Amino acid sequence: MKINSYLRVWRLTATNALQIAFVNRGTNLFFLLGKAFRFLISLLFLFLIKESVSSVAGYSSDEMIVFFLTYQLIDSVAQTLFRNVYVFGNQVRSGELDFLLIKPLNPLFRILTDKPDINDLLFLIPTTLGSAYLLSTLSVTLTTSSLLLFGLLFLNAVIIALALHIIIVAMAISMVEIDGLVWLYRDLSALGRFPITIYHESVRLVLFFLLPIGLMLTIPAQVLQNLTPSVSLPIVFIVTMTLLAASLQFWKFSLKKYTSASS
Repeated sequence: MKINSYLRVWRLTATNALQIAFVNRGTNLFFLLGKAFRFLISLLFLFLIKESVSSVAGYSSDEMIVFFLTYQLIDSVAQTLFRNVYVFGNQVRSGELDFLLIKPLNPLFRILTDKPDINDLLFLIPTTLGSAYLLSTLSVTLTTSSLLLFGLLFLNAVIIALALHIIIVAMAISMVEIDGLVWLYRDLSALGRFPITIYHESVRLVLFFLLPIGLMLTIPAQVLQNLTPSVSLPIVFIVTMTLLAASLQFWKFSLKKYTSASS
Protein backbone atom coordinates (compact mmCIF):
# COMPACT_ATOMS: atom_id res chain seq x y z
CA MET A 1 0.00 0.00 0.00
CA LYS A 2 2.81 2.37 0.92
CA ILE A 3 4.62 1.58 -2.33
CA ASN A 4 1.47 2.52 -4.24
CA SER A 5 1.42 5.86 -2.43
CA TYR A 6 5.00 6.59 -3.45
CA LEU A 7 4.28 5.57 -7.03
CA ARG A 8 1.21 7.80 -7.09
CA VAL A 9 3.22 10.77 -5.79
CA TRP A 10 5.95 10.18 -8.37
CA ARG A 11 3.37 9.95 -11.13
CA LEU A 12 1.90 13.30 -10.06
CA THR A 13 5.30 15.00 -9.95
CA ALA A 14 6.20 13.51 -13.33
CA THR A 15 2.91 14.78 -14.77
CA ASN A 16 3.61 18.26 -13.42
CA ALA A 17 7.11 18.18 -14.90
CA LEU A 18 5.67 17.11 -18.25
CA GLN A 19 3.18 19.99 -18.19
CA ILE A 20 6.00 22.45 -17.44
CA ALA A 21 7.99 20.99 -20.33
CA PHE A 22 5.11 21.57 -22.74
CA VAL A 23 4.63 25.13 -21.48
CA ASN A 24 8.31 25.84 -22.26
CA ARG A 25 8.27 24.03 -25.59
CA GLY A 26 10.72 26.33 -27.36
CA THR A 27 13.36 26.18 -24.61
CA ASN A 28 13.03 22.42 -24.24
CA LEU A 29 13.23 21.90 -27.98
CA PHE A 30 16.59 23.69 -28.13
CA PHE A 31 17.72 21.70 -25.10
CA LEU A 32 16.84 18.42 -26.80
CA LEU A 33 18.53 19.53 -30.02
CA GLY A 34 21.67 20.37 -28.03
CA LYS A 35 21.68 16.93 -26.35
CA ALA A 36 21.10 15.22 -29.70
CA PHE A 37 23.96 17.17 -31.28
CA ARG A 38 26.33 16.24 -28.45
CA PHE A 39 25.27 12.58 -28.67
CA LEU A 40 25.82 12.48 -32.44
CA ILE A 41 29.19 14.24 -32.16
CA SER A 42 30.33 11.66 -29.59
CA LEU A 43 29.21 8.83 -31.86
CA LEU A 44 30.96 10.47 -34.82
CA PHE A 45 34.15 10.67 -32.78
CA LEU A 46 33.92 6.95 -31.96
CA PHE A 47 33.25 6.00 -35.57
CA LEU A 48 36.25 8.09 -36.69
CA ILE A 49 38.33 6.14 -34.20
CA LYS A 50 36.88 2.95 -35.66
CA GLU A 51 38.06 3.93 -39.13
CA SER A 52 41.63 4.70 -38.04
CA VAL A 53 42.32 2.54 -34.96
CA SER A 54 41.58 -1.18 -34.72
CA SER A 55 41.77 -1.38 -30.91
CA VAL A 56 42.16 0.79 -27.80
CA ALA A 57 43.79 -0.73 -24.70
CA GLY A 58 42.82 -4.20 -25.90
CA TYR A 59 39.22 -3.30 -26.79
CA SER A 60 38.02 -3.29 -30.36
CA SER A 61 36.45 -0.13 -31.75
CA ASP A 62 33.04 -1.84 -31.77
CA GLU A 63 33.43 -2.71 -28.10
CA MET A 64 34.33 0.91 -27.31
CA ILE A 65 31.06 2.00 -28.95
CA VAL A 66 29.16 -0.40 -26.68
CA PHE A 67 30.80 1.17 -23.62
CA PHE A 68 29.66 4.61 -24.79
CA LEU A 69 26.09 3.43 -25.48
CA THR A 70 25.92 1.81 -22.03
CA TYR A 71 27.09 5.05 -20.43
CA GLN A 72 24.49 7.00 -22.40
CA LEU A 73 21.65 4.73 -21.26
CA ILE A 74 22.56 4.56 -17.57
CA ASP A 75 23.46 8.24 -17.27
CA SER A 76 20.21 9.33 -18.94
CA VAL A 77 18.12 7.16 -16.61
CA ALA A 78 19.93 8.53 -13.55
CA GLN A 79 19.45 12.11 -14.75
CA THR A 80 15.77 11.45 -15.39
CA LEU A 81 15.14 10.05 -11.92
CA PHE A 82 17.37 12.21 -9.70
CA ARG A 83 17.40 15.63 -11.37
CA ASN A 84 15.91 17.34 -8.30
CA VAL A 85 19.23 16.85 -6.51
CA TYR A 86 20.59 19.67 -8.69
CA VAL A 87 18.29 22.22 -7.00
CA PHE A 88 18.30 20.76 -3.49
CA GLY A 89 20.70 23.44 -2.26
CA ASN A 90 18.02 26.02 -3.04
CA GLN A 91 15.49 24.04 -1.00
CA VAL A 92 17.83 24.10 2.00
CA ARG A 93 18.50 27.84 1.69
CA SER A 94 14.83 28.76 1.20
CA GLY A 95 13.56 26.61 4.05
CA GLU A 96 11.51 24.34 1.76
CA LEU A 97 13.27 21.37 3.34
CA ASP A 98 11.49 22.21 6.61
CA PHE A 99 8.14 21.53 4.95
CA LEU A 100 9.38 18.28 3.38
CA LEU A 101 10.45 16.98 6.79
CA ILE A 102 6.98 17.32 8.30
CA LYS A 103 5.19 15.54 5.44
CA PRO A 104 4.14 11.87 5.91
CA LEU A 105 6.22 10.73 2.95
CA ASN A 106 9.92 9.98 3.36
CA PRO A 107 11.65 13.35 2.73
CA LEU A 108 14.56 11.66 0.97
CA PHE A 109 12.15 10.26 -1.62
CA ARG A 110 10.78 13.74 -2.32
CA ILE A 111 14.25 15.29 -2.43
CA LEU A 112 15.54 12.77 -4.96
CA THR A 113 12.52 12.44 -7.24
CA ASP A 114 10.48 15.62 -6.90
CA LYS A 115 11.41 17.00 -10.33
CA PRO A 116 12.06 14.15 -12.81
CA ASP A 117 13.77 15.40 -15.93
CA ILE A 118 11.23 15.01 -18.72
CA ASN A 119 13.74 16.23 -21.31
CA ASP A 120 16.10 13.36 -20.49
CA LEU A 121 13.15 10.96 -20.51
CA LEU A 122 12.06 12.13 -23.96
CA PHE A 123 15.65 12.00 -25.19
CA LEU A 124 16.03 8.50 -23.78
CA ILE A 125 13.40 7.02 -26.11
CA PRO A 126 15.04 7.72 -29.52
CA THR A 127 18.58 7.19 -28.20
CA THR A 128 17.64 3.78 -26.77
CA LEU A 129 16.05 2.73 -30.06
CA GLY A 130 19.06 4.08 -31.98
CA SER A 131 21.45 2.29 -29.62
CA ALA A 132 19.61 -1.00 -30.10
CA TYR A 133 19.95 -0.60 -33.86
CA LEU A 134 23.65 0.25 -33.60
CA LEU A 135 24.25 -2.81 -31.42
CA SER A 136 22.74 -5.00 -34.13
CA THR A 137 25.30 -3.67 -36.63
CA LEU A 138 28.40 -4.09 -34.46
CA SER A 139 30.72 -7.08 -34.32
CA VAL A 140 30.04 -7.93 -30.69
CA THR A 141 28.70 -11.12 -29.11
CA LEU A 142 25.32 -10.72 -27.44
CA THR A 143 23.49 -13.68 -25.91
CA THR A 144 20.25 -14.12 -23.99
CA SER A 145 22.18 -14.74 -20.76
CA SER A 146 24.35 -11.65 -21.27
CA LEU A 147 21.26 -9.51 -21.90
CA LEU A 148 19.56 -10.83 -18.75
CA LEU A 149 22.68 -10.27 -16.66
CA PHE A 150 23.03 -6.80 -18.17
CA GLY A 151 19.48 -6.06 -17.01
CA LEU A 152 20.43 -7.05 -13.46
CA LEU A 153 23.59 -4.94 -13.58
CA PHE A 154 21.59 -2.04 -15.04
CA LEU A 155 19.40 -2.08 -11.91
CA ASN A 156 22.57 -2.32 -9.83
CA ALA A 157 23.93 0.75 -11.68
CA VAL A 158 20.78 2.72 -10.83
CA ILE A 159 21.26 1.78 -7.15
CA ILE A 160 24.86 3.04 -7.28
CA ALA A 161 23.67 6.31 -8.84
CA LEU A 162 21.00 6.53 -6.13
CA ALA A 163 23.59 6.07 -3.37
CA LEU A 164 25.92 8.70 -4.84
CA HIS A 165 23.06 11.19 -5.12
CA ILE A 166 22.06 10.47 -1.49
CA ILE A 167 25.62 11.32 -0.44
CA ILE A 168 25.40 14.60 -2.37
CA VAL A 169 22.12 15.68 -0.72
CA ALA A 170 23.42 14.60 2.70
CA MET A 171 26.45 16.86 2.24
CA ALA A 172 24.11 19.65 1.12
CA ILE A 173 22.57 19.75 4.60
CA SER A 174 25.74 21.31 5.97
CA MET A 175 27.37 22.71 2.82
CA VAL A 176 24.22 24.16 1.15
CA GLU A 177 26.23 25.00 -2.00
CA ILE A 178 26.51 21.68 -3.80
CA ASP A 179 26.88 22.76 -7.42
CA GLY A 180 30.54 21.78 -7.30
CA LEU A 181 29.70 18.32 -5.94
CA VAL A 182 27.07 17.76 -8.61
CA TRP A 183 29.44 18.70 -11.40
CA LEU A 184 32.22 16.62 -9.85
CA TYR A 185 29.87 13.63 -10.03
CA ARG A 186 29.00 14.51 -13.64
CA ASP A 187 32.68 14.80 -14.61
CA LEU A 188 33.61 11.53 -12.92
CA SER A 189 30.69 9.68 -14.50
CA ALA A 190 31.75 11.06 -17.89
CA LEU A 191 34.94 9.02 -17.51
CA GLY A 192 32.67 6.00 -17.92
CA ARG A 193 32.15 6.79 -21.59
CA PHE A 194 35.19 4.58 -22.02
CA PRO A 195 36.14 1.47 -20.03
CA ILE A 196 37.68 2.43 -16.69
CA THR A 197 40.39 -0.18 -17.31
CA ILE A 198 42.11 2.14 -19.82
CA TYR A 199 43.08 4.57 -17.05
CA HIS A 200 46.02 4.44 -14.65
CA GLU A 201 45.87 1.78 -11.94
CA SER A 202 45.37 4.32 -9.13
CA VAL A 203 42.46 5.91 -11.01
CA ARG A 204 40.95 2.47 -11.62
CA LEU A 205 41.13 1.68 -7.91
CA VAL A 206 39.26 4.88 -7.01
CA LEU A 207 36.63 4.51 -9.74
CA PHE A 208 35.94 0.86 -8.99
CA PHE A 209 35.82 0.87 -5.19
CA LEU A 210 35.84 4.37 -3.69
CA LEU A 211 33.53 6.16 -6.13
CA PRO A 212 32.31 3.11 -8.05
CA ILE A 213 31.68 4.70 -11.44
CA GLY A 214 33.39 1.67 -12.97
CA LEU A 215 30.98 -0.74 -11.31
CA MET A 216 28.09 1.43 -12.49
CA LEU A 217 29.16 1.79 -16.13
CA THR A 218 32.07 -0.45 -17.14
CA ILE A 219 31.00 -3.79 -15.65
CA PRO A 220 27.52 -3.81 -17.30
CA ALA A 221 29.08 -3.06 -20.70
CA GLN A 222 31.65 -5.84 -20.26
CA VAL A 223 29.01 -8.38 -19.25
CA LEU A 224 26.75 -7.34 -22.13
CA GLN A 225 29.52 -8.25 -24.57
CA ASN A 226 30.41 -11.50 -22.78
CA LEU A 227 33.77 -10.05 -21.75
CA THR A 228 35.35 -11.06 -18.46
CA PRO A 229 34.34 -8.37 -15.94
CA SER A 230 37.18 -6.44 -14.34
CA VAL A 231 35.61 -7.04 -10.91
CA SER A 232 33.84 -10.28 -10.02
CA LEU A 233 30.07 -9.92 -9.84
CA PRO A 234 29.67 -10.94 -6.15
CA ILE A 235 32.08 -8.16 -5.22
CA VAL A 236 30.14 -5.73 -7.44
CA PHE A 237 26.91 -6.44 -5.56
CA ILE A 238 28.61 -6.36 -2.14
CA VAL A 239 30.19 -2.97 -2.87
CA THR A 240 26.86 -1.63 -4.14
CA MET A 241 24.89 -2.72 -1.06
CA THR A 242 27.63 -1.43 1.24
CA LEU A 243 27.63 1.93 -0.54
CA LEU A 244 23.83 2.20 -0.34
CA ALA A 245 23.77 1.33 3.37
CA ALA A 246 26.58 3.81 4.07
CA SER A 247 24.85 6.58 2.10
CA LEU A 248 21.59 6.08 4.05
CA GLN A 249 23.44 6.18 7.35
CA PHE A 250 25.24 9.34 6.25
CA TRP A 251 21.89 10.90 5.33
CA LYS A 252 20.46 10.10 8.77
CA PHE A 253 23.58 11.52 10.44
CA SER A 254 23.41 14.72 8.37
CA LEU A 255 19.69 15.13 9.04
CA LYS A 256 20.34 15.09 12.80
CA LYS A 257 22.68 18.06 12.28
CA TYR A 258 20.05 20.07 10.40
CA THR A 259 18.81 23.07 12.40
CA SER A 260 16.22 24.41 9.90
CA ALA A 261 16.43 27.54 7.76
CA SER A 262 15.13 29.78 10.54
CA SER A 263 18.19 29.13 12.69
